[in-house]
Amino acid sequence: MNQFPERLNFSSHGFSAISRLVEIIDYWSMKVREMKGERNISRRDLEYYRFDSSFGILSRSAKQHGYSGRIGTTRYLFSRLNDFLLSLIAFFSPIPGLRAMCHRKRGVKIAKNTLIGLNVVIDSVFPEYVVIEEGVSLAGNNVILAHSTPLEYHRNDWDSFVAPTIIKKNAVVFTGAIILPGVTVGEGAAIAPGAVVTEDVPAHTFVGGVPAKIIRKLSHSKDDM
Repeated sequence: MNQFPERLNFSSHGFSAISRLVEIIDYWSMKVREMKGERNISRRDLEYYRFDSSFGILSRSAKQHGYSGRIGTTRYLFSRLNDFLLSLIAFFSPIPGLRAMCHRKRGVKIAKNTLIGLNVVIDSVFPEYVVIEEGVSLAGNNVILAHSTPLEYHRNDWDSFVAPTIIKKNAVVFTGAIILPGVTVGEGAAIAPGAVVTEDVPAHTFVGGVPAKIIRKLSHSKDDM
């Protein structure tokens, strides 16, 4: 018996290879979302990273996502493979709409009228913790993170956690900028090329540097209106 819905039947004609691939990704992404269900996306602590066997690392990561036991770990592995495929397509796709679509299917909350540039990496483990509001532009070669798991050796130096990373309406993130976990980029803000954003960015400000600091207010600042 065919496991796929009728619209995915490989015996049907008139669909290109790309259309079939998109249909399959859509189907399996839906299944993965069903397995994940709704999840609280407030900040929470994570285990520090420690070296282990591949299965041990996978099991620990599965537990952080609410999966347990061998069956749960296998289901988590499937969801990670699906996420990897979608990330790969989004990273290299020359079509902006396809890039956004793939990240949405990973769980990233992306509003309409957004631009996701080429070679953008959005958290590979907790994509559902990233929120990109309407009118946002990610120029390309950006990294948007939502979690940090330092080595256990450094537990007294840095927190291990996952937290929502939010880019608010009409913000611009220029080429090569990196946004670290738990940061909120305010409405209409701009991030300079190559900046590393470690703290919240006020609305309508231009920040840059490593770590990013406020350079100036932008013309749409409420103070100037």
